[in-house]
Amino acid sequence: MNQTFPDQPIAHPDLPIVHVEQDFEPLLPKFMTNRKREVVTMSEALARQDFDTVRKVAHGMKGAGGSFGFDLVTARAATIEQAAKTGSAASIATELALLATYLEQVQVVFD
Repeated sequence: MNQTFPDQPIAHPDLPIVHVEQDFEPLLPKFMTNRKREVVTMSEALARQDFDTVRKVAHGMKGAGGSFGFDLVTARAATIEQAAKTGSAASIATELALLATYLEQVQVVFD
């Protein structure tokens, strides 16, 4: 018999899941809000062709993602950072769209 706990989301098989240390639970809402805000900031900077801002924000996101165990955030931010260094607007736009979708869909399980 499967038992569910009220403080844990029921995993949807088609959505990404991240396991996060229980100690980070009170910090997670702000973490997610900040990452979503950074996606907006990078999108606005990209629209202005401000690759330096995109690079700086992506670099910070890369570190934050790793600190919380969001490996995909770290990987996408690293890709965005590299694309910003070369001025590859199309790559940045693609990665930002994927990152925004991921941040909206990811389910967090606290361990």
